[in-house]
This record gives sequence, C-alpha cells and structure tokens, in this order.
Amino acid sequence: MKQSLLLDDSTQLEASEGAAGMTGRAQYRRVVAASALGWGLDGFDHTMFALALGAILTTLHLSIGIGGTISTASLVASAIGGMIGGALADRYGRVRVLVWVVVGFSVATALTATAQNAAQLVAWRTLEGLCFGAEWPVGVALLSEFARAESRGRTMAFMQSAYSVGWAASTIAWFVVFSATGGEHAWRWLFVLGLLPAFVILVIRRGIRDRTAPPARGASNPLAGIGRLFHADLRRRTLSATVFLVGAHGNYYSIVTFLPLYLATERGLHVAGTTTFMLVQILGGFIGYVSSGFFHDRFGRRPTQTATFLFSIVSIAAFLYTPVQSTAMGYALVFLVGMSISSSAGGLGAILSEQFPTAVRGAGVGFTYNVGRGIASFGPMLIGFMAGRDGLGWSMMVVGIGLASLSTVALWTLRETKGLQITGAAD
Repeated sequence: MKQSLLLDDSTQLEASEGAAGMTGRAQYRRVVAASALGWGLDGFDHTMFALALGAILTTLHLSIGIGGTISTASLVASAIGGMIGGALADRYGRVRVLVWVVVGFSVATALTATAQNAAQLVAWRTLEGLCFGAEWPVGVALLSEFARAESRGRTMAFMQSAYSVGWAASTIAWFVVFSATGGEHAWRWLFVLGLLPAFVILVIRRGIRDRTAPPARGASNPLAGIGRLFHADLRRRTLSATVFLVGAHGNYYSIVTFLPLYLATERGLHVAGTTTFMLVQILGGFIGYVSSGFFHDRFGRRPTQTATFLFSIVSIAAFLYTPVQSTAMGYALVFLVGMSISSSAGGLGAILSEQFPTAVRGAGVGFTYNVGRGIASFGPMLIGFMAGRDGLGWSMMVVGIGLASLSTVALWTLRETKGLQITGAAD
C-alpha cells in the first residue's frame, strides 16, 4: 500500500523533473524518505533523554527538580526553534534547512554524552531542542509541496508515523545498551548513538531539490514571514490554527506524559511491564497515524479530525475506567489509546500545510504548531495539581476532554482544504 502511494504521487513529477537527471518518481521517494526519516530520527534522539533520565540523575548526583528543569528548557527551546526553522525554510529552502536541523539535533544529542554537570546538560539539551522543534515544520513544508492534493492526507500521516518508529527504536536501543554495558555510564553510550541520524540524512539528501524556489538572496529579512502571518488576510487563520494546536497537543500530552506513571502507580506494573505496555501503545500509535491519513483524504480534514478527537476521548475513558481482568485486556486497551491519540495527530501536517500560502508555509506551520505546543505544555502541570485532589486518572481524562473540545471548536473556524492545490505562487 505504501509502495503504491509513492508511485501514484510521483507520477505527476516525471515530466517536469525527468530531464534534470533524476526522475520524478526517484525525487519523490527521496523527499518522502528525507522527511519521514528526519521526523523519525528526531523522535529517536529526542525520546532518549526521558528514557535515560533516571540514570543521568544518579550519575551526576542531580535532583528530580533539576531533571524537570532541563526537560522544560529543551521544550521551550523546541518551540523557539520551530518558529525560526519554518521561517528559515521559507527564506533559504526546505531541503537545505532540513539538513541543518537534522545534523544539529544529532550532534547535540551526541554531545549530551559528554555532560559532567547540570549546566552542560542544559546547554546541550537546549541546542537539541532548538533543532528538534525546527525539524517538523521544515519537513512538513517540503513534503506537502510534493504530495498530490488528493492523497496529501495519507502522505503527511505516513511522515507523522515515523515518529513512532523512532520512539520504538530508542526504547529498544535503551534496553539493549543498558543490558549490554551496564554501569553508571551506560546512558552516555546511548546518546552517542544519537549521532547516527546525521549520517543517514546526508546520504538521503543527495539529489533532492525543493519543489518551490526560495526568494532571491537578500530579498527579505529571514524571519519576515512570521510578521506576515499577522497581516489582515492571514491573522484570523493564524490565531485559529494556533488555538487548534493548543488543544491537539494538549490532548496528546495529557495522556502520553502521565501514562508510564499511571501504569506504575495505578496498575502496579514494574519496569519491564511498563516497557511492554509502552511498546504496545507505540504500535497502536503507528497504526493510528497511518490509517488517519486515508480518512482525511476520503472524508475531509474537519470531519475526520473531529472523529479522531471523539475516538481519543472514548478510548481514554475506556482505558482508565474499564476493570482489567487480564494482561491481554490491558494490552488491548492501551493499544486503542495509542491508536486514538496518534490518529488525532496524523492529520496535523496536511491541515496546517494547506492553511498557508507557499511564501510563508514554513513560517505558518512552524509558528502555529510550536506556539500551540508551548501553551499546551501547561496541561501536564494542571493535571499534576489536580491529581492530588481528584486522582490521576480522572485529572487526565478531564483535561484531555477539555483540550480536545477546544481544538474541535477552533478546527471548524478554519477552512476545509481537502483536495487543495498548494504549489502555486499565490495559493
């Protein structure tokens, strides 16, 4: 099915690009590979820190509070990086900036292995966060302009699904490295592996060109696209898309952030059991990402996205309040949770890329996605305060439902863009 998708979407590129030395089909496949691998490898590197955090705190004699501060610094940096990265992609080209950011987060992840104290950790994780945040809007802008309008939903969802693959790979790498090396410095070897994405993207990038040409050098301020988002013709769209992303990210964070803790405290699972449940959730997430794209192309952006939010609410409530009589039932429920929350994220690339014109597509995607993510990061803090009074499960569900509802309302203020052509100069 994935193979046929690549063949269908690349056909239209044959005539225009075949004479340039690489066929449209080969060019399209490389763009898909670069965008998906960039996001998947981003997930591989970024999720390492959470997995290794306990060992890092023990080795460097740091408190949990310091660990949380380092994580927050990385997330704040990722929001800034996402806004800047998208604007730079509009100015200097999608492919060039994609290579910059993948090499950047790879090197920063590897340098984390050298950290000797909290200050060094903050420095390397902040740099990693800047590049991590920039990768998604750059990859979305690049791939959306190659994808055919009638199948853009599933193409972008396929890219989004790569994060699950990267997350699973880092989980497996964590298990293998800690099992093979042991000792207090095993986490350092794990972060050294974070350098691999730089080599992969440099190989994949060869021969790829942007579908749309960036403006002439010196034509504008590199970050001018961010200001353009608040001109009269785009202001309402920018604000609506940002609120939409606040809810979409917040719904996701309300579950993912606390799921391991919930499994440990409410379900009494040990580390091995929690890891297995997390892998089942990741598998469900991969299927949710990929499948959502087909529904977006068939039924449209707004109806499908609304349905995925309803699916996530129902599955989360079922997971939290269904009495679990067996391990198999527990796996089935957490699989549905992973599938539902990822299906609600699978359409984000298509929805956002179709809201903004080519000249500011990177800036628009980067700003709305990352400002939304930054505001949504307060959701877990709210759950933490509520949990002491109302219980963790109830707090997760209430915040998740509230943010999914907010996102749905904002979604219906955006235009329906199913089948929209987006590669024109004034689209």
